Amino acid sequence: MEPFDPWSSEDTVDPRELARAETLAAYALGRLDGRLSSLGETEERLFCADLVRRTLLGALTQAGYLDAPERFEAWFAGLARGPERVAEAPSSALAIVRALLSEMALHPWEPLAETARTLARCARFVGDEVPLSLEDQARETDATIGALERACALVEGMPDDVNGPLPFDTLAALCTSATHAPAFAPMEAGVRTFDTGETWVALAGRRPITPLWALDVAVSAHLARRKSLARALPMPGLFTTERLLMAHAADRQKLQLAHTLNVVATAHLAALDTAHARAALLTQRLAGLRRNSRAGAAWILLAGFAPLGLDQLMDAVGVRRRGTYALRDALREVGLAEARQSHGRVLLVASEDARPSNIRAPAASNALGPAVDALDQAMADIDRLLARTEDQEATGT
Repeated sequence: MEPFDPWSSEDTVDPRELARAETLAAYALGRLDGRLSSLGETEERLFCADLVRRTLLGALTQAGYLDAPERFEAWFAGLARGPERVAEAPSSALAIVRALLSEMALHPWEPLAETARTLARCARFVGDEVPLSLEDQARETDATIGALERACALVEGMPDDVNGPLPFDTLAALCTSATHAPAFAPMEAGVRTFDTGETWVALAGRRPITPLWALDVAVSAHLARRKSLARALPMPGLFTTERLLMAHAADRQKLQLAHTLNVVATAHLAALDTAHARAALLTQRLAGLRRNSRAGAAWILLAGFAPLGLDQLMDAVGVRRRGTYALRDALREVGLAEARQSHGRVLLVASEDARPSNIRAPAASNALGPAVDALDQAMADIDRLLARTEDQEATGT
C-alpha cells in the first residue's frame, strides 16, 4: 500500500492560501471595528438605514426571492406586489421582512434598533391577496421567528474561539452544526413527475431552501461577544447551502468562509464610506434650515433605505400632512430630493448629485442666533395651537 500523501487529496488547500485569506479577513474586521467605534450621530443613522436594507435584501435573496432588489422599493411604498415566491421558498417575503424588522428593533445598538422601529412604522408592504389560514400563519411564524430563535440557540452553543477575537474556528464549527441541524441542514432535491400523455417523465427538482439568513443575523452576537466587532452587525450572505455542503472538506470550507467574511466586512466598510460622504453632504446642504427641521431625518431614510411617499413621511418623522409638504419643499430647495410619479402616486426620492436651486447661507451665530431661536419658538407655538384646534374639532368642543 502506498503511503498517504496529504497533498494528493482534492479537498486539501495550500496552508499558505488559507492563512492569507484569514489574514485579509482579520484585517478587514479590524478596520471595520475601528470605524464602528468612531462614528458620528448622522453617520450612524445613515449606516443603520443602509444596513437594514442590505440585511432584508440579503435574507430575501437567500430565501429564493431573486427579484427582491428590483421590486423592493415599490413594494415598501405599497405601490406594487412583492417579490415572486418560488416553490422552494421556506416562507413568504413579507413574513421574512416582518421577522427581521422585529428582531432588529430589539438590537442592543440603539441607532439600529430605532431605525428598524421607524421603518416598521412607515412600511406599506403589500401582502398576499388571499388571507392565510391559522395553520399557514403558524407555519410562517415557525419558518421566520422560529428560525431566528433556533439560529440564536445554535450560535450560543458554540464554544469560544481559542484564537481570541478571530472567529474562524467558530464559523467552521457553526457550519458543521448547521449541517446536522434539521432546521438548516441542506435537503435533498425532490423528483417531479409529469404525464406527457404517452409516458411519465421524472425530472430532478430544485433543492428546498433552508433559512440560512437567520444564521447571518444570529452570528453577529458571537462576533460582538468575542470582541471581533464593536457592534453586533448582521453578516448577509455569510452562510450558504454550498458552504454547508463542504463539511467533508474542512480546509476548503474554512477558505471559503474566510473569503466570504472578507467580502462582507468590506461591504460594511464601503457602506461606512458612503455614510460618511452623505453625512458631510447633508450637513452642508441643510446648514441654513431651521434648527428643529426634520428634513435631515427624512433624507437619511430616503438616501439610506428607500424612497418614501408623503404618508410614509408622516409616520417616519412624526409630522402632519402640511409638514410633509414643507419637508418636500425644503429638500428640493437644497437639491437633496426630487418628487417622482410612480404607480400613480408621488414618491420623494433622494438625489445626492442634484445641484441645489438655492442653498441658504448658514446663520451667523452672533447676529442672527436670537432671531432664529425666536422663530423656532414661534413655529413651535403655532404647531401646538394647530394641534389644540384639531383636537377640539375632533371632539366637538
